[in-house]
Amino acid sequence: MAQRFSITLTQLSYFAECARTLNMTAASQELHVAQSAISTAISHLERALGTPMFIRQHSKGLILTPAGETLLRDTQRLFAMLGDTIDAVKASQSEVSGNIVISCFSTFSPFLLPQLIGRLGDRHPDLEVEVIEGTTLECLSALRTGRSELAFHYRFARGAEFQSDRLGRVRPHVIVPAEHRLADAGEVAFESLADEPLVLLDLPDSDDYFLDLLIRAGISPQLKYRTASFEGVRSMVSAGLGYSILNQRPQIDQTYSGGRIATLEITDPVEGLEIVASSLAQVRRSARADAVVEMAREIVLEQHPENGNGM
Repeated sequence: MAQRFSITLTQLSYFAECARTLNMTAASQELHVAQSAISTAISHLERALGTPMFIRQHSKGLILTPAGETLLRDTQRLFAMLGDTIDAVKASQSEVSGNIVISCFSTFSPFLLPQLIGRLGDRHPDLEVEVIEGTTLECLSALRTGRSELAFHYRFARGAEFQSDRLGRVRPHVIVPAEHRLADAGEVAFESLADEPLVLLDLPDSDDYFLDLLIRAGISPQLKYRTASFEGVRSMVSAGLGYSILNQRPQIDQTYSGGRIATLEITDPVEGLEIVASSLAQVRRSARADAVVEMAREIVLEQHPENGNGM
């Protein structure tokens, strides 16, 4: 007896795009489908399942219900499996194509994304990559809600709901103004900066990590300025407003404001941060995602060759 389902792949496709954009108008534009068709499909889907997938907010978009979040996770898994099946049926088993959405922690997206997208375009020209940037919490939230398939972020904590591939580890370093008394030293102990003002990169998890480095070294941080902008930190330091601690290293010492900074290695024992690529543990990762992770690992290793020695 033929198996019949009360919902269709088209309805699930419309639902997934609405869940990604949280806006039916935006979904209709992305899908090139009339908004009325999407609204009707979602209504039919909800009637078939017997529960709402979204909370409609007048003029404010959509909010996924708990049932909607569950359906989205399973839909992403279904689409990933279907995508792998389609890829396997194609003449070339090595061909990677289709669309993938990745989320990336904002402070290292300039160091990873340009090369990642460019190289993927050369190696897998039929693969389209969309990007969501944000904090670690926002990147992982995009995974949970199915808005992204992969998240690139620092591993601040481990969660059973995610599977994470380690791409590398980056050590922190200190930056000071180019005119600082220690600018030419090449390295510094936190004790030498104990009485100087600190400019903090103020992002969730990152702020606690940087402050904890100082506290573990027996230093009471003289926190003076906070900013959520990576370049804002560098510009404040170049202006002589204090020192800071960062992990990612631009190839130039000049800041947006025209000032310059000096980079110093830390002589204290410090814990580096792991860069990881995460996906939902209960969702089978697609061939597209595997290709993206492989390329990202290659780039991180080039930028931080010490990771090739097991660091």
